[in-house]
Amino acid sequence: MKKFIIYILLFSIAFFCPVQASKMPKVKPGMLYDMQNRTFDTSNAEQVWNAVVTTLYDSDFLIEDIDKDLGHIRAVKTFKSHYVSKKRIAGWSTVLLAAGAYTAFSYGATAYTMYEPTRRIANEMRDKTILVDINVNISKTKDNKISVKFIPVEKILQNADGFSFNQSAPIRIIRIYKPKIYDEFFNQVEKNINLFI
Repeated sequence: MKKFIIYILLFSIAFFCPVQASKMPKVKPGMLYDMQNRTFDTSNAEQVWNAVVTTLYDSDFLIEDIDKDLGHIRAVKTFKSHYVSKKRIAGWSTVLLAAGAYTAFSYGATAYTMYEPTRRIANEMRDKTILVDINVNISKTKDNKISVKFIPVEKILQNADGFSFNQSAPIRIIRIYKPKIYDEFFNQVEKNINLFI
């Protein structure tokens, strides 16, 4: 009986608790490239760098890494939002059910096994920390203009206790394919380029 309960626990954890990545929607060839890339009619790379950094700061992003040699900027922003994964709740509910059955068969001697899944279910119901991870690549084109590639990714992080979180263990990764977000970013960069003329 003990082995049976252990198998149920392992199956539940393996099946219900993997990292989920959202599926890429069907897009026309080149549409994603067009959304993520914009070429600016200037040869002044420093001007574009300043405009991109200003745009990110104005949007409350924290710049984590700037490498001008590689033409790369990485910025992040975190905030709290309500998110509940039905699969994860179902998985931990199955674990709790198995722990409850194990406790009943052991006449209450293993009641402590119910604590962890109960805590996990409660934690799943709390607001999650959302991390927006931005990667920007800046390069010169053959015709001496400046090209900017903007790639935003949203990660829903696993809360350790409802307050702290682990960036290396997202429970869901959402790739962003909304043209409006890209347009807003590039339009703001263009306005900021004009400020640095």
